[in-house]
Amino acid sequence: MRAQTRRELLRSGAAGAAGGAVAGVAGVAGAGRALLTEASAQAAETAGNAFQIDRLQRLIRLELLLRFCYRQVLASPLLTPRARRTLAPFIAHEQAHIAALERQLRAGGGAVPPPPASVAAANRDLAHRKIGGRLGQLRGDQDAVRLLLTLEQVTIGAYFVALMKLQDTNLIELVSQIMANEAQHDAMLALLLPPNKPANAVPYGLVQGLQ
Repeated sequence: MRAQTRRELLRSGAAGAAGGAVAGVAGVAGAGRALLTEASAQAAETAGNAFQIDRLQRLIRLELLLRFCYRQVLASPLLTPRARRTLAPFIAHEQAHIAALERQLRAGGGAVPPPPASVAAANRDLAHRKIGGRLGQLRGDQDAVRLLLTLEQVTIGAYFVALMKLQDTNLIELVSQIMANEAQHDAMLALLLPPNKPANAVPYGLVQGLQ
């Protein structure tokens, strides 16, 4: 076998170095793509978690307002005995909703919003949400029931919107359960208003609330 000349050795060495460089560049490019993919996945997860926290905080604020309004109405002399019996269990329901949502929020690293600090603060929140009636200014049983009914419908609407956007299956299940309970409140409140007929309680086949 003929020995390679010095020039041939240099040429073959250069070719090998070029091949190694190409392989090295390909390896770096592959690692770069993997890092970008991981970074994109992390960014998407962070954005999803931020959205979930924001949505949970919105729902909790509504639940806190709802609980506050139930307490105020039940503490007033406005309600008939029948309405009082119907509404009395609802506060415990709202408390259970708040506790369940707060657990989810804390698990995601979110801060729990505070309840309304006063009747005036609750009334500002009601006005912001375009809900008719103001605590301390209700003229009787039907005024109180209408305020609570509208607030329940706004709350149901917030859950309906959340269900269309949430991705976490456990949270979707929880939101569905709470929304169903609020729909029961909606139906029972509607039965307290004239003409006091079952058709008032379930006027539509689908529950969507007010959005």
